[in-house]
Amino acid sequence: RKKELDATKVGHKIYEKYALILFDFDSAKIGGRNDEIMDAIAQRIKMLPNARVGIIGHTDTIGTEEYNKELSVRRAKSAYGKIASTLEDPSRIDWSGVGENEPIYDNGTPEGRMLNRTVTITLIYDSKG
Repeated sequence: RKKELDATKVGHKIYEKYALILFDFDSAKIGGRNDEIMDAIAQRIKMLPNARVGIIGHTDTIGTEEYNKELSVRRAKSAYGKIASTLEDPSRIDWSGVGENEPIYDNGTPEGRMLNRTVTITLIYDSKG
């Protein structure tokens, strides 16, 4: 499995971006190893009570653009549900789906399409605490 964390500082804000949840083809179900990853991200979010959280669902290019948009929204909602159930204040989480638009990897290869079946989770918080 590909695991990625990218932390970027912009001004006084830190952006931690995770892209490590992989979904099966045509699925929005989170289970198995993804449960462990989601638990780890939820724990990180709990450590940062002032962080805003953004979840964006993605898909590969197989299927219609309309269907992929809906599937990406279901993936984002599934990730939101897993994280929100562990937090006292889930209102700090925004979620949406972009379908096959804004791919993270090259959809021209089988590996890239597999890696695009994901959600990205971004934590945004002030570097001054």
